[in-house]
Amino acid sequence: MRTVQTGVPVARDARSFRVALVADRYVNPPPDGTDGLAVAADTGWGVLQLPAEDYPASLAGPLLAEVAEQAEEFRRHGYDLVLVGERDGLAEALAQVGLALPDSIVPGSAAELSTFLRARPAPAAIGPSGPVR
Repeated sequence: MRTVQTGVPVARDARSFRVALVADRYVNPPPDGTDGLAVAADTGWGVLQLPAEDYPASLAGPLLAEVAEQAEEFRRHGYDLVLVGERDGLAEALAQVGLALPDSIVPGSAAELSTFLRARPAPAAIGPSGPVR
């Protein structure tokens, strides 16, 4: 595999240039909940875990800012981003780095989440002959 711009060989990203911002309840689901990590792994997506809803604002705010900075870096390099679940304060953190909330889902089941993730188009980072760097 070679980059379109330089022709330099690169290793394919194991996440296929796709990253899900995942609410804590899908990372640490209750016994009858949807396991977002398992679905992400099965569908080839990387994950950025969002802070738990019960974190105080003084802790969640800086963590959301870090997630937003990472999301901006991924987006700048052509990765596809999605939001799984919801998190108060995320929209504001993303706006601080110039991003809107990505396409999202609040899945009721693993099958619903899998269908959503598998239906996403190829990310911009993947050029006609592989990843673009």
